[in-house]
Amino acid sequence: MSDSRDRRQTEALFSVLPEGLFSPLSRKYRAIYAYALITLYHCLKLYNAHILRADYMEMLRAHGQDLASLFSIRSDMDDDRDGDEDVSPAEEDGDKFAYIVRKLSACGWFQIIKDYQTHEELIFLPAYSIKLLEVLADLATQDTTYIPLVHQTYSELKLEDEKEDEYMYRTLANAVHNSQQLELFVTLLYHSIVVYNHRLVDVSSPNEALQQHFDDFRTHVSEPIYHPMKTYDSFGLYSRPIVAIVTRWLRDERVVARLASQARLDPAHLGLGPAQATDLVIQNLNYVIDVFNRINRSFNEIDRVNSDYTEAVQRKVNYLSGTDKSVKGKLEKIIASVAKELRDHPGANEENSPLLGQMVDTISPVRVGILRPESLYMPFRRELRPDEEPLSLADDLGGMDDGMMEDFLNNAVSPYSEEVIEQFMRRAFAGREEITSLDIPLNGIEDLVLLILAIVQAEFGNSFFTIERKEDTIEHCGYRMPMYRFTIKRKEH
Repeated sequence: MSDSRDRRQTEALFSVLPEGLFSPLSRKYRAIYAYALITLYHCLKLYNAHILRADYMEMLRAHGQDLASLFSIRSDMDDDRDGDEDVSPAEEDGDKFAYIVRKLSACGWFQIIKDYQTHEELIFLPAYSIKLLEVLADLATQDTTYIPLVHQTYSELKLEDEKEDEYMYRTLANAVHNSQQLELFVTLLYHSIVVYNHRLVDVSSPNEALQQHFDDFRTHVSEPIYHPMKTYDSFGLYSRPIVAIVTRWLRDERVVARLASQARLDPAHLGLGPAQATDLVIQNLNYVIDVFNRINRSFNEIDRVNSDYTEAVQRKVNYLSGTDKSVKGKLEKIIASVAKELRDHPGANEENSPLLGQMVDTISPVRVGILRPESLYMPFRRELRPDEEPLSLADDLGGMDDGMMEDFLNNAVSPYSEEVIEQFMRRAFAGREEITSLDIPLNGIEDLVLLILAIVQAEFGNSFFTIERKEDTIEHCGYRMPMYRFTIKRKEH
């Protein structure tokens, strides 16, 4: 069934897109066509619904004269495979950009319609053209910004879980959409890290490795995607509450029925019966739960490959920065230079490459081997493992009794046990029934860790108090943290 659906979608795709839509981007002068399309996207953002052909032409001429000087209409027409050209070069030879605009219009990127009241030519773009122009502009700028989808999903679900109003199904639909986008971002992040790691194989200088890491990887992957996912859109903080809310909805027949009734009124699902709407709601709820459970495991794998890539960059830089003056080091440098020459120029040989020519003239590589009687056998060395007594503990432990040993083990093994956390919070309450994060003194990193663990315990209901998030960011004792209100549970009164 999936194959037939994919086949139908493919047929629908080519029924929407014109046949020669991408032909300008596969021609000899594809650079000037790409410039014209990206400029059209800027015109769309600037003029919105009222794009004059004259304004578009003026913007093309303002910054594209260098590309136009290298462009030839006659040569471009030779790239047409069918030989049927709608544009007359004799008519447009005086203005190369006019030819390019008419060529893009003929390929289906936009339509030029004349307003007979004002006698102005207006440009109108089909829906597929606007979407493709947005993709081209994003690829040209390489601007990938991660939106805090996890926090957004948690906020909307928590609000609807408390209110249960008429927008409840719309919130569920937004959660499904955010889950799909989140999976796409996680997949993009994983593949990007692996690709950058593999590119290190072709790096032949330490400066090139550092440039790839700091100028490319950090700018396009680490800072815009990886760090936002790890910091302010924390999976560990929001994913479990999201799963808890959606699971509670799934188990409540009343909530499922309410969601199903709202789904039948949604414009995207008009005509659904009660049973079909219920199946749709259950399917969406299960999908959100599966995605957030799966993403937690996926992000552990992303942390691993990111750590491997960072370590690989360090090893590559250290290896390429080494100045080995021995014969082995010089040979490695020669081989690395030859490998770079062959990678940059696949057809290089001793005749057209000075480096390979010098290598052939000065070096005669010969495989050297030594034949000995032992060469007929694999190297093998038989040894007997000796039997030794294990080290024993001294009878006198310096006056340390069993109680002192137990205290030492408890302090060493469990510095952040549940008892320590509870004692820390009871000292913070100091007999009060309600406090805030500003009331808790933090005298060091140990107190900060205890506060974090106390908040995590309260999230799961395993503490003697409840928490309520009041503000996203405050400054307290030199640390930046969320603002919580802590309230002792009633049974503790």
